[in-house]
Amino acid sequence: MLRPRQEGKGMDGKGIIIVGAGAAGVGAALECAARGIPYTVLEAAERVGGRAYTAAAGLPQAWDHGCHWLHCADENPLVAWADRLGADYVRQRTFNEAISVWSDGRFQDPGAVAECDDALNRAFEAVETSGRDVAIPDVLPDTGRWTPTVRLILALMAGDDAEDVSAAGYADYHDTDHNWPVLSGYGALITAMAEGLNIRTGVPVHAVRQRGDGASVVTDAGDLEAAGVIVTASTNVLARGGIRMEGGAAADLAQALHRVPCGVYEKVAFALDRIPDELAQTRFLTVQTGADMATNFQVMHGVEPMMLCHMAGRTAHGLVMDGPGAMVDYARAALRQAFGPQIEKRITGTATTNWTNDPLVLGSYSHARPGSAGFRREMIARDTGRVAFAGEAFSPQWQATAHGAYDSGRRVAGRMAEKIS
Repeated sequence: MLRPRQEGKGMDGKGIIIVGAGAAGVGAALECAARGIPYTVLEAAERVGGRAYTAAAGLPQAWDHGCHWLHCADENPLVAWADRLGADYVRQRTFNEAISVWSDGRFQDPGAVAECDDALNRAFEAVETSGRDVAIPDVLPDTGRWTPTVRLILALMAGDDAEDVSAAGYADYHDTDHNWPVLSGYGALITAMAEGLNIRTGVPVHAVRQRGDGASVVTDAGDLEAAGVIVTASTNVLARGGIRMEGGAAADLAQALHRVPCGVYEKVAFALDRIPDELAQTRFLTVQTGADMATNFQVMHGVEPMMLCHMAGRTAHGLVMDGPGAMVDYARAALRQAFGPQIEKRITGTATTNWTNDPLVLGSYSHARPGSAGFRREMIARDTGRVAFAGEAFSPQWQATAHGAYDSGRRVAGRMAEKIS
């Protein structure tokens, strides 16, 4: 496995300090390196990658606990990195290929699946064309019996319940409808990209201080001076004071980041001895169990097959706060609905995520609250001096994605390099 070389170079007050070694931090570091600008990346965790994390967690094979898809793959700048580093991914056009739906006590026939797919398409078209900075449900058409599935998929795509997400803010995302899963792990890809970069792990930054001609960061080892600081922590970490912004325009912006929070999105992973026969050609399964309940599974075929239950919003929040057992029980119940109790014999292992309570993340990915789409656009363009922000939340058209974070990191590092030169 490729591992990043993590050097302990200090700063002399002339270079750039990058806070966080996720996709945005790695992108910023690569931009600095390409420009010959001295830099140091400080990462609080003992690993790189941030919300890109590939690990086994006790299961037979590694899986992506966070981001997994090369979204907008026909434009995604990380596809070139995947090719360069030999990552294994699958080219597929949309999420709508090979979907199965279980509802009303049975697997639905192709006509009903097409009807469900049409309801989803109409919902997304309404969101993407409304132009209204209101809660997503305010612009949705009537989707009939497929409303639970529509609401679930919207929550998964936005990272939170639709009621808490701006339709106009969601529509800012530029979707090319090409989404390619990284079979070898998105987290593994970001880790490989960090090879040779000047990254110091296990170094939490507690505060960032801004002054006219530079900035400093506060760590357990003391203050470090820099000509500029790029902060790539999640909006939830910043809004809740996980890293204090002390003075200047950056502090003003950080206080308003509750308007673009990270929602809740968690996964339950099931290792199986084999995929159920009903899903032989399926990539996604939706289990709709009532007038207001639906559950989504990603089906991962292969020598060591898996199924991942995806959950978001208030449902996910309640389950993750109740603990891994509650999350697993919820997902198991949906599988038993579709396949009967015999599915239990197929399950060989389980694992769960907990981004909601990870103090270095505190959520999934960002969205603009209703009424905050304009603020999100303005915050991206705002000049905050020698302390700047980067990350998926600061991507104009690729929010909530790893490649959006990476692109933001490179773009902001380029601006900071010009500012300090």
